[in-house]
Amino acid sequence: MTTLPAEPHQDRPPEDRREAVKYHNRRAIIDAAAALAAERGVGRFTVNDLAERAGVSRRTIFNHFASADDAVYARFTELLGVFVDNFARVVEATPPPVHPSPGAVLEQLADVIERTELVPAMCHIAHLMGASEGSPTTAVWAHEVFQTLTARLVSEITHRVPGASPFTVDLLASLLLHGLAVAFERWAEETGAVDTPDSRMTWHRLLRTAVDRLRHGFAD
Repeated sequence: MTTLPAEPHQDRPPEDRREAVKYHNRRAIIDAAAALAAERGVGRFTVNDLAERAGVSRRTIFNHFASADDAVYARFTELLGVFVDNFARVVEATPPPVHPSPGAVLEQLADVIERTELVPAMCHIAHLMGASEGSPTTAVWAHEVFQTLTARLVSEITHRVPGASPFTVDLLASLLLHGLAVAFERWAEETGAVDTPDSRMTWHRLLRTAVDRLRHGFAD
């Protein structure tokens, strides 16, 4: 398995002292927002709560974000980056199939998903989404996740099978990602979204089942 970072990559703080303070404040706010969202849910804590947890003033919060929810959204965006960037990195390192076809690309992409380290990031996402169930912010973020991943996947499939029809490409990308989303939801239910050897085995079992259904259909 290709081991890729489970946490968003954090750039080194700027050398300029003033910019470094801004960097660390923003980082503290995002981390505090994620912790509060996991404990209470999105929309269930105030800017005052966030400032106290982050160790900054209300004014500092508003220097970086319009609301407490926007700070949580920044964390969601970082976690989305883990999924997209890790997935894209492994895909881009995998040469196209010798005999391109939608089926061959499905096999490659399924292999890429299995080789990409997703469980730690999935744990963070599941905990944030679970604590924020029913939140409009979470619903918007989930939609954005799917749209972003679909666009990246459509682009990659088109590159690998240039002769495929747009309909076939869209269908393959959507089916693969929907299967991944269903496997993720079932994995979170079965494991409690913890990162253990057993939960990793569960993830790979569910993922293989989803991909096998895409390969062979549902006729038993």
